[in-house]
Amino acid sequence: MEMKAWNERYGFWALALCWLPAGVVVQAAARFAPQADGPPEAGMLMMAAVMSIPSLIVVAPCGLPLALGCRRLWRLGRRQTAWWLGVSLGALTVAASVFAGLLGPVAIAGFALLASAPAWAASWWLARRG
Repeated sequence: MEMKAWNERYGFWALALCWLPAGVVVQAAARFAPQADGPPEAGMLMMAAVMSIPSLIVVAPCGLPLALGCRRLWRLGRRQTAWWLGVSLGALTVAASVFAGLLGPVAIAGFALLASAPAWAASWWLARRG
């Protein structure tokens, strides 16, 4: 019962902050794992994870604009639209953040804001339309 109450209260924020860093990690693993000569060593994986934490902390708040836009759609009663936009724009944001990462954290934030614009536009349009 306590876990359900925690999920209802904090579950959205945990997902909103973790989806973009998780997407970047999965994309990097899918991109660089085939280049390894054999199975990765546990020590090497741990070292890579520890070294990537600072950059992932910077990326975490960049996922909030899309999550908040989709949450607004969800609260307007458009749950299927919120999921569809969240998944499709989330994939676009992860792909864009890999390239924007070469330019720095400000570029990642800019691309994330740009990618979340359709979700916000849809929510504003649906809110005005009633």
